[in-house]
Amino acid sequence: MKALLALVVGAPALLTTGVTLAQSTNMMNDGSRGAGWMGGYAGAWMPFLLVIVVVALVVLVLKGRGK
Repeated sequence: MKALLALVVGAPALLTTGVTLAQSTNMMNDGSRGAGWMGGYAGAWMPFLLVIVVVALVVLVLKGRGK
């Protein structure tokens, strides 16, 4: 259970770092501002991911209290 909680807490930080590094390089942006990889909108997924992680964390906490 603690390993799953650590995975849920640690994964978003690693994903955010990976997305940031991928978008900040010229290879992914093709040297043009905002017209490269995914049109510069990949950062729009971060709020959705954050909501999913928070909901998963709340579910884990509530399940832990029921025992």
